[in-house]
Amino acid sequence: MSLKNVNSDISPNPWSITTRLTALYIGSATLILLLIGFYLHQSLANTLAQDNKQFLLKEIQLLRSVLQEQPPNLERLADEQSEGLDLPTGGYYSRILDKSGHSLIETPGMDALPVAGQFPVLSGKPETTEIVQELADGRTFLLMTASSKTSPQHTIQIGLDISHETELLAAYRSNLCWSLLLGLLFSSIAAVLVARQGLNPLTEMTRHIEGITATQLHAQLDPARYPKELFALAFAFNAMLSRLSKSFDQLTQFSADLAHELRTPINILMGESEVALSRPRSADEYQQILESNLEEYGRLSQIIETLLFLARAENTEIALHKIRLDGRAELEAACSYLEALAEEHNVRLICQGQGFLNADAQLLKRVLSNLLLNAIQHTPAGGEICSSIQTADDGSALITVKDRGCGISAEHLPNLFDRFYRVTSARSEEGTGLGLAIVKSIMDLHGGTASMTSEPDHGTLVTLRFTAE
Repeated sequence: MSLKNVNSDISPNPWSITTRLTALYIGSATLILLLIGFYLHQSLANTLAQDNKQFLLKEIQLLRSVLQEQPPNLERLADEQSEGLDLPTGGYYSRILDKSGHSLIETPGMDALPVAGQFPVLSGKPETTEIVQELADGRTFLLMTASSKTSPQHTIQIGLDISHETELLAAYRSNLCWSLLLGLLFSSIAAVLVARQGLNPLTEMTRHIEGITATQLHAQLDPARYPKELFALAFAFNAMLSRLSKSFDQLTQFSADLAHELRTPINILMGESEVALSRPRSADEYQQILESNLEEYGRLSQIIETLLFLARAENTEIALHKIRLDGRAELEAACSYLEALAEEHNVRLICQGQGFLNADAQLLKRVLSNLLLNAIQHTPAGGEICSSIQTADDGSALITVKDRGCGISAEHLPNLFDRFYRVTSARSEEGTGLGLAIVKSIMDLHGGTASMTSEPDHGTLVTLRFTAE
């Protein structure tokens, strides 16, 4: 099934990367613009408020200086109060109350402002207090109350028309809102374009991946063509392709080897059966043919059983029952089991060392039997096979099996643990080529390792490492 067919069966997430990036970009832009707009509006409002307050404080100071004259010069007070009526941006009005709260003098038109009782009330400290109040006619005033420095004390009430500033702030807020909306509109368009442009490498990578088939596993990505963020992805994808290519090659080779291994006994069985049926034969002849066929059936059964074991091992379907084992005792038991075969080949088995390990007893016996059987088959008469166990510095157990047989060339060593792999020397004369593959699978199940070193005409050394629990 192709990648496109697989994708057609899966509903994509409605929140694409482009949509997510655009939403995040717009959300971030909105927050930033709102914060900037709020800051600018508050800065302008605070600046205007401070200017208005300073202006009124200056006027209060002038009125205080006039009130300090004894007796108070009402004409001068009237002149000072009338100056506020001619301001181009909005006038200000003032009222002076005596100690009893009666109006001593006030600016013409002061009666349109709130009555004296609606002005802010002095509370001792600070010496002035202010409030902002909107009148019924729609005008907005900054109202301030202050006390004089005279005795008896007078109360100064002053109001500044700030309607124009309120309108200015309203217009400023409207401009900010429109600027925010336009900014978000252009930001959205820019976000979509930037996101799509930024995701172009992913689109290119997707097209490249869609074009890869089982026969094009070598078509790797070039990490240098992609941004830094995608470099690791391209590198990991190439590594995956390499693993797939290796696995595919192994599977192809395995299929070919399996067909070859099964074809030989099947051809033998078919040939013997055809010969047997070519003419009438005696009972003894039929018996010999059946015995020969039985041997081939056994070979087929062994191959199938071994392949099933390897399949279960690779899928971790084999349950391990690890226990603490005496390594020396296990080596001696394996040597005792194969002692008759070793004597038949005139090969001496030697056990050395001491040590313990945690392993599955049955699987360990199978590993040791495979290694010793392989060594016996390829050790010349009069030779010896030495198996030993020792404990490494890190607590792991090391089991070695060394023979003094014909040895193996260096180019074959990396492939010896592959299924059906057999060298073109004397080691290819017997067996199915699955013994060492079983050894590696069992060691993988235990979390250990299996390695081999060999020299032609000097023998072979196999090392098993069982990790410390």
